[in-house]
Amino acid sequence: MLAPAYYVLLEKGYTVKYDQKTEWYTAEKDGVKLGAYDPIQLCGIAYVYEAKGNDWRVSDEAIEAFMQLEQPKEPFYPYDSMG
Repeated sequence: MLAPAYYVLLEKGYTVKYDQKTEWYTAEKDGVKLGAYDPIQLCGIAYVYEAKGNDWRVSDEAIEAFMQLEQPKEPFYPYDSMG
């Protein structure tokens, strides 16, 4: 899933770089620079930025409502079962 996410970013016009020293991926487009630990996270951040722009923040009430959602006890990685 990491390589497809990387190519999605390229197809959307982002320049994607990986810094081995910081172990950080960056994607740049139209003067906007986004960063994450892997291309999947970077795709999510790019999606939120493209959908919301600079107005991506939510209210304290929205954060509280999100925190009330049932959270999984262990991380779920569906692609691990695919080999």
